[in-house]
Amino acid sequence: MRQTTRLSEGGEKQFSKYRLMEAGKAFSYTTKYDVFLSHSFDDARIVLLIKEMIEEAGHTVYVDWMEDDHLDRGRVNEATARTLRDRMNQCLSLIYLTSQSAAQSLWMPWELGYMDAKTGRIAVAPILEDNESFEGREYLGLYPYLDLTVGRFFIQRAPREWTSLQQWIAGENPQLHV
Repeated sequence: MRQTTRLSEGGEKQFSKYRLMEAGKAFSYTTKYDVFLSHSFDDARIVLLIKEMIEEAGHTVYVDWMEDDHLDRGRVNEATARTLRDRMNQCLSLIYLTSQSAAQSLWMPWELGYMDAKTGRIAVAPILEDNESFEGREYLGLYPYLDLTVGRFFIQRAPREWTSLQQWIAGENPQLHV
């Protein structure tokens, strides 16, 4: 039994090493993204929907488990941090999909802090159930939020303070509309 365990562990290590090498070959430093979608994998269904909607609006979106399926999201380690950092360096903005599941994420607060320091282009997108209100962590109130109105995405700071997602990605902050 002990020998079998050693062989299995050795096989897993070899497979992991192979996957990392293959992922490293596929990694491109030239690919640019408009949006890094920070999320909990438990929200995968809605993540896919939001990704598709943002792409239909003409923007490129990075989602880790779609682009870099070799990452170990269950543990904080240097290899995953390095890959996520490299990918965030290729992104113009970050949309933080917050939910009940997001509160358990090991990576989301780190991604938010990194991208805030890098670009300051952060928007929060609460994932809410029907009749549920958003009561996120206090620090999320520092950022504008993503709003979908009449089939278009906007970045909104207050009820009459907004800009289009496209203009926000390009560097424009929400403006007051009277």
